Amino acid sequence: MLGLNGWFSTNILGNRDGEVLDDPGSFKTKEESKLSVLEHILQPELYPELYGDMYHKVRINYYPPRGDNKEGWDNIDIFGWLGYPCRSKSISCAVIRFWLRRLSRSRAADGFGQAVFRSAQSGIQEWLSFYFKSPMTVPGSIRKHDLFIQLMKLKNTLRHLKARN
Repeated sequence: MLGLNGWFSTNILGNRDGEVLDDPGSFKTKEESKLSVLEHILQPELYPELYGDMYHKVRINYYPPRGDNKEGWDNIDIFGWLGYPCRSKSISCAVIRFWLRRLSRSRAADGFGQAVFRSAQSGIQEWLSFYFKSPMTVPGSIRKHDLFIQLMKLKNTLRHLKARN
């Protein structure tokens, strides 16, 4: 039950995504979708003392020389035991994208952070949802943002694949 004071996210995009998100209207939609995912995961209405005053800021910078390579950082300010502050920093990693492509056996079609991994054999691969903020789901199913459920799906699918080989 760590509390969240703030989350600052910045991205450098040089492709069409960056160019489109340079438009204030398009950026506003992206900013709202990122916040809605956090609110869905954290449930501030159930835990106002932990997440009710959370500050969230998103920056997306269009930088043409970056091309199709995305660069991103997240700075997260949390509080925990006896209210002591802590910080977490993360950097987007190309290694994760490499393994996602290997696991999905297909190319990623990316629409503003919506991960689209398709395979001719199995369609949308929900078992990879652990790696995405806003994963796609099979039509009619509910998107799961619970990391424990996502991790369980990932592990169970890997076990199944290992047993088949």
